[in-house]
Amino acid sequence: MRNLAILVLLAMELAVIGCGGSTTSTVKAADGTWESALAGSNAGVGVFNFITSFSVGGSGSLSVSYLSFLTTGPCFPISGNTASGTFNVTATGTTPTADFQFTVQSGNSALAMTGTATGTTDSSGNVTWSTITGTWTLTGDTGCTGSGTFTMTRK
Repeated sequence: MRNLAILVLLAMELAVIGCGGSTTSTVKAADGTWESALAGSNAGVGVFNFITSFSVGGSGSLSVSYLSFLTTGPCFPISGNTASGTFNVTATGTTPTADFQFTVQSGNSALAMTGTATGTTDSSGNVTWSTITGTWTLTGDTGCTGSGTFTMTRK
């Protein structure tokens, strides 16, 4: 009887450990290259488009390894910008979601994006993050202000 109790406790401990590990793999599944299109009141262009590549750290912070604007305007050159952000999973299951924050800084111009990432989970529990949607705000020098919506898709 004692051996059975020990086995049950061990099984419960492994189950708890397994639950804690699933969030990390879910977040890591967001790593990769994303293309973004921003629409709204413009700051010299009708739409901002950029490609970025990032990985997600254990705390949800983004490590941005690549950022390049595909459209140029008075606020952001094609290169030379810095970016940071967060990706925090808020729901798991068949339709996982995550809060997404992304900031791009170039000189006096600051682009702040806030949105929600959505994905799907297969029968093995693997998450595929596919889309991030939300709103953006641009602040900066004259001509470098605006706001609107954005969509980011995996590449």
